[in-house]
Amino acid sequence: MTESVLRKPPVWGAGLIAAAILFSFALACGMPFAALGAVAALTLPPRDAMLLAGAGWLANQAIGFGYLGYPLDAMTMAWGVALGASALAAVCGAVLAMRHAVGAHAMIGPAVAFLAAWGAQQGVVFLASLILGGTASAFAPSVVWFILWTNALAFVSLIALQIFGARVGLATPLSGQAAG
Repeated sequence: MTESVLRKPPVWGAGLIAAAILFSFALACGMPFAALGAVAALTLPPRDAMLLAGAGWLANQAIGFGYLGYPLDAMTMAWGVALGASALAAVCGAVLAMRHAVGAHAMIGPAVAFLAAWGAQQGVVFLASLILGGTASAFAPSVVWFILWTNALAFVSLIALQIFGARVGLATPLSGQAAG
């Protein structure tokens, strides 16, 4: 391995964490964990993608509790843990999808990874709502559509950032490293 290969993923990872911080300020608990998990899985080895998703979640929680004033009660903290699990599930969903999409067209693989990440992330949130108690309105079609749309927009933005980063030498090429 060359020095540049060893240095590019940390720069790219720092860029994704910076994006997570910006998303947290802009969207609070609407953080697009599925988009972050899918892009991490598409550009980093699985272990690094999981670490990055965890770091993005941690940044989100630090901003939520430290800056946005989330209440320090057991239910809010339990939901925070559930969101952390959903962020990791997003990476797992994308990794599994990429393993099954090996050889797919360059546009299909990332789309499949994103949809799998979103489904896994939302699945964990749904299970958490059954355990922690959620409202039916949280899964109303308009809310689910908004979450999907927000994650899709974040995903496209992060992929565009990744393509730019790869062209200027600050990110690894989009290669679906999760499949390896």
